[in-house]
Amino acid sequence: MRRALVLALALLGASCAGSGMLAPEQRAAALEAQPVAWGPAPAEQVPGVYVSSELTGTLAGYLRKLVYLFESDGTYAGAALVDASPPRFEVLAGTWAWVDGALVLDGGPPAALEVSPDGALRLSGAEGVVVLERERER
Repeated sequence: MRRALVLALALLGASCAGSGMLAPEQRAAALEAQPVAWGPAPAEQVPGVYVSSELTGTLAGYLRKLVYLFESDGTYAGAALVDASPPRFEVLAGTWAWVDGALVLDGGPPAALEVSPDGALRLSGAEGVVVLERERER
């Protein structure tokens, strides 16, 4: 009886350890990124709270994260996590406008504005591209 129990435990242990024998790439779930169908963003889709999920270009060299609250009255507030030594937050506030399919902050240069089916915004300008994911409504 005892010998059968030891054998059963040995077999059970071997079956539990089997997944540890696989290489990490064999255990990981393979998820393919689906291309995003970006399209024109009408001004009425801009208001909301957004958090950056992607920063490329020159922007990526000095920013870690952006958060924006775009109000429907044309004002915005936000914060930028600056990649400095030490890192710091900078408070952002001002006005925004939608001009011919572009977003203009504080009268500066326009950034091409696109929206995804799930409400994310993509801003493309001279300093790079920012993808802003819409935060859920309260």
